[in-house]
Amino acid sequence: MRSFITCNQGLVLQVLFYIMQSRHLHAVEADVRTLPNIVILFVDDLGYGDLGFTGHPTTKTPNLDIMAREGMRLTSWYSAYPVCTSSRTALMTGRQPPRVGMPGVINSLSSHGLPLQETTVANVLKKQGYTTLALGKWHLGQLPEYLPRERGFDAFLGLPFSVDDGDGFISTCKERPGTENPFYGGDRSQSQNYDMEHDERSRLGPSLPLPLIRQTHNSSEIVEQPTDLRKLNSRLYTFADKFIKNATSHGIPFFAYVAFGHVHTATPDINPPSKQYSGCAFVNSTRRGYFGDALAEVDWFAGKMYTQLQQEGIEKNTLVLFASDNGPSLRWGLGAGSTGIFTGRLASDCSTKPSACGSNGPYWDTGKGSTWEGGIRMPAFALWPGTIKGGTTSSEVVSTLDIFPSLARLTNASLPSTLLLDGKPSLLDIVLQQGATQHTFLPFYNEPAIANVSTRIFAARIGRYKVHWITSPGLGGGIFPSILRPPEELYHSPPLVFDVDADPSESTPMNVSKATAAYFEEMKTEYEAHMTLNAISPEFGFEWALCCGVGCRGPVTCTCDCTSVPLPLL
Repeated sequence: MRSFITCNQGLVLQVLFYIMQSRHLHAVEADVRTLPNIVILFVDDLGYGDLGFTGHPTTKTPNLDIMAREGMRLTSWYSAYPVCTSSRTALMTGRQPPRVGMPGVINSLSSHGLPLQETTVANVLKKQGYTTLALGKWHLGQLPEYLPRERGFDAFLGLPFSVDDGDGFISTCKERPGTENPFYGGDRSQSQNYDMEHDERSRLGPSLPLPLIRQTHNSSEIVEQPTDLRKLNSRLYTFADKFIKNATSHGIPFFAYVAFGHVHTATPDINPPSKQYSGCAFVNSTRRGYFGDALAEVDWFAGKMYTQLQQEGIEKNTLVLFASDNGPSLRWGLGAGSTGIFTGRLASDCSTKPSACGSNGPYWDTGKGSTWEGGIRMPAFALWPGTIKGGTTSSEVVSTLDIFPSLARLTNASLPSTLLLDGKPSLLDIVLQQGATQHTFLPFYNEPAIANVSTRIFAARIGRYKVHWITSPGLGGGIFPSILRPPEELYHSPPLVFDVDADPSESTPMNVSKATAAYFEEMKTEYEAHMTLNAISPEFGFEWALCCGVGCRGPVTCTCDCTSVPLPLL
């Protein structure tokens, strides 16, 4: 066991460094002649170990690898929550999901979404003169009043929730006679080797067909329902391409929030057992199977978009942030991603501390849904040629919560004095000046019953240390030998403490003194004292489903097949 070394001295030095750097940082911001464009690339259920630049041996992500290399890799980027809806809540608001009142996940039949009184980052940037785009997965409410158009976005094309929360379909990829299956490389949006043949649509139900929604300043409509997942990403790119060209031609700064539906698994009838999908140009294009093909499509999209920025001559005035919403959903096997080195090893090998497993026994699922590193520590980078020093890496602690306050500061936005943020603007200090984090205590709330709002801090990052008061497996359990045994929460007093700088796999808990454990508890208690917990109270039913409009007779399934159906304009 390693002995505990206090982090107080390090924190004091970090604060002093921040004070010394602040004047120079503001000078850098003031030198920007025009407001920078901002692009956020947010991948769904991507693990830290899934990319070439994080060490996966067979993944093909050449575009993302180059972008990470030319920017700053952020190796201690944490999701604010280990599942979808709450993670996106934190990004949009800069506030802890329990403060906002959002549960871990809301589904396709919910009557509620992100509370209407919440200010989003899009609201803030729009007031600063930005034109704003949301693309891909939304998952903050599917009824018209909760969709992106009403939350500060000028344009939206995408899915109102996850690809497994409604039934899409995949067109058949038919290889042309006399050609070979293409390998990944070049522009895959217009494959010369493949045609698309409309296949029989997948079974509709048990929830409802997956809707694709398009919104502009004067329209809101369901483009098609169910959605053809084969064509989805090429359609999204075409929409983004037009948006960026229009903004650039008019000299308007833009904010593009690109939230991929990949690499979340789809419904069980989509390429079982992996439940992954991709455009025809990427089918069988990687050594990693359907998952690798889906990730290759993400990489193509990112590379294509960045090439467009270069062609428009605006890449040096564009900040690109890349991250994942939460860790991989390991219960789906080859259809899931990889946590890489963040294995939560103690959970699968309790020999060094048997009490760490409790009656669960050892378990292997420490990804999505858990607050082990694999569930919340994400691959990430920041790219801004000429402003962010390329080829650099920072291990300073960053949270998805930090996006809102950092972009507000970058654009000199004035925020309401009553708006209480949990994120820190130190993301800017880190990427622009290789500065220090302002997070001295970064808590991770969780609730294994993902439809509920969390009220409990499971873990926290404190300096170089990771402290666990409660542990549990990820979604699905992952208990040996059963995959789907419900997970059990295990309380730790004193807490489990890991030096995650030296032990990122969380294999060997530290031997901390009672005084140290009490100090950590005091920090937690102080944070909780300033946290106001809220909770939305959604109802669920087919009357709130988007089914070629709003509402469905239900109550078991909605069957609809339509194109170009208007939604109410609010």
